[in-house]
Amino acid sequence: MTLGFYEGKTVRYFDFGPIKLKPGNKLAPIWTVSNGVTGQHNIIDTVPGNADYTPLWQLNKVTFKAGTTPHLLRSRGDVQAASRAGEVTIAKTTTVVNCPVLGFEQKRVAGFSAGRTIHYYDLGPVKVAPGNAELPLVAVTNGVAGQHNITEDTIAPGATDYPPLWAIVKATWASSAHKRLLTSFAQIRRAQNAGELKLTKTTLVVNCPLVP
Repeated sequence: MTLGFYEGKTVRYFDFGPIKLKPGNKLAPIWTVSNGVTGQHNIIDTVPGNADYTPLWQLNKVTFKAGTTPHLLRSRGDVQAASRAGEVTIAKTTTVVNCPVLGFEQKRVAGFSAGRTIHYYDLGPVKVAPGNAELPLVAVTNGVAGQHNITEDTIAPGATDYPPLWAIVKATWASSAHKRLLTSFAQIRRAQNAGELKLTKTTLVVNCPLVP
């Protein structure tokens, strides 16, 4: 969890680092100050609930010029004012980072891992390019009541040391199968091996960071 600035206020976000994308994704700017003062955090200009919000941020590098006195920048307006005053340079980069902002009443979605309930934010589909780390997320298309999506059995509730990109796998019960609640990847494999469950890989990738 990382601190940042939004309109002069401190916000928190998960920093999952750079992401490789295909064209067509919705991006928002994030500014990072390369030689700022102590207490300087990255700056964003939108948050969940706003129409222009996205967890995918295009990195802009802000640098105070030689001979100027660095000072705290806490908003997009601060960055623009420093630029107009000739204090900083701003370099738009091609780097995009995956940094979901926390604490704005986003909807928590329940899932299963190793028989336990986990929760995540469903931030929707992402058009990714090859080279990203992804984990499978199994969606049962005709499951019983209370069935949630299931991920690998190595994911613990609230974990952050994992890739938040999930490759959707559809699971469908056979018509002759005895449907039951599936809460672990091991159960899915057993049902598949028994011929009760069919797994189908899809091209859909979603951005779903776990939350406590």
